[in-house]
Amino acid sequence: MKKIFAIAFAAVLGLGVLSCSKEEFPEGTDMTSLRVALTPEPSAIPAAGGSFEAAVVVNQGPKLDVPWELSVDGTPGWVTASKIRYKSHFTGTYSGDDMDVEQDGVSCTLSANTTGKKRTVNLRFTVADGRSIIYTVTQSAK
Repeated sequence: MKKIFAIAFAAVLGLGVLSCSKEEFPEGTDMTSLRVALTPEPSAIPAAGGSFEAAVVVNQGPKLDVPWELSVDGTPGWVTASKIRYKSHFTGTYSGDDMDVEQDGVSCTLSANTTGKKRTVNLRFTVADGRSIIYTVTQSAK
């Protein structure tokens, strides 16, 4: 009797594990829309030039923090951008909650803007299925 109970329990447990392992979303769920967030969010780059580093999270539909590749639209000579491992420190509410965090991020440098006009550059984040989303960086005029 114990053997039958053990086999039945193992079978039920196995079915439970299998049913939880497949990701299922309600019918009609948007599986493709992309959203991007940079933290800390960069402010406008001054005309004299400047740089920033930020953590990047790209979400696709209900999937959070999907892998991405970085490119710069038009590859202007006044912009250098690269994918980095961004490091930050999380300060928790309770003792022992503090931790160092590392995630994918971006490093971006813009040279001095001598055009006399505000200019922008699009950082393009592309995910595995080829879809992409842009994040626009603005540089002030001199």
